[in-house]
Amino acid sequence: MTPLGAFGEEAVSTAPLSLSGANGALESYATTQALTMEAGKYAVFHTTAGDFIVRLHDKEAPQTVENFVGLAKGNKKWTHPISLTEKVQPLYNNTAIYEIVKNIVIRGGDPIDKGTGGPGYSIPLETSPNLMFDGPGVLAMQGNTKESNGSRWFISMVPFPDWNGRYAIFGRVVGGLDVVFGISRMPTKRPSTPLEATLLNSIEIVEIPEGKQTTASFSVEDGRKVLTVEKNMTDVAAAPEAAPAPAEPAPATNSGEAATSAPAASN
Repeated sequence: MTPLGAFGEEAVSTAPLSLSGANGALESYATTQALTMEAGKYAVFHTTAGDFIVRLHDKEAPQTVENFVGLAKGNKKWTHPISLTEKVQPLYNNTAIYEIVKNIVIRGGDPIDKGTGGPGYSIPLETSPNLMFDGPGVLAMQGNTKESNGSRWFISMVPFPDWNGRYAIFGRVVGGLDVVFGISRMPTKRPSTPLEATLLNSIEIVEIPEGKQTTASFSVEDGRKVLTVEKNMTDVAAAPEAAPAPAEPAPATNSGEAATSAPAASN
């Protein structure tokens, strides 16, 4: 694992960034414009520092996304690491972002907020050559061995090529990246424990079927950015049909008139 202390603040650009392609569009860090959400799965992180939204890579990391969604929605059974009681409730609600490294990474997803807890089970490490730590806002599972992934997650804020193939990437921030950077800049005790924890109130899962779309918009409430997803989905507008190509003119006859039909076949 690359030592986080090796990356200084100077390695991070805070200029507006635009990404396109398979990872989806990543808006300017501080945008408040509406976001268009096309078919796919999304996770809205509602935190005490503001909201941000992640597009989940359910095709490239189906098992990891299924596990995360189940724990977020509360329909996947897990075991509390201290009481050892079985739970069927949202694991992530009211958990802390327990570790931050300024402008580098934030970590959460531990039911006991220590960086050592989990759901009482593990899932296999799931990687894809199409998913890389190539920029800010990459969401991945904390475990980096074949059977160490459970509930803990992290979001990287700078490229980490050494981590490609070593951690299960399963999403990317597509709205509210400025909120994530703001969380990473909270004051800490040495080495990386927040002085005042940012709480993850809940994770809202949004699933948009094929052929549908909706929008999400930010507002500011009590100094926090709050994201609201429009519940009424609309049909994706069909692409206009291409106009038929103009017919080629018929070849001219000896008399200079255009031929109107093909010559009859001879016997």
